[in-house]
Amino acid sequence: MSAYFVTVERRGVPPPNLRLLLRAESKATAGSLAAHLAERESGGSVEPVGVRRAPWRRGLDFDAAA
Repeated sequence: MSAYFVTVERRGVPPPNLRLLLRAESKATAGSLAAHLAERESGGSVEPVGVRRAPWRRGLDFDAAA
């Protein structure tokens, strides 16, 4: 699995957009998962508008607890 940054926006509503960092098997899966999570929180119709792989470097761990 890879880490992806996904930007989602609500349909018909101007920004602000929401940007999520999550792990998924593919870009398509990351977009679908992010849209589902955002819809569940906002109660509106949400679509992914940008999906890109998160940068990685040694020592950087996205799974670390805060």
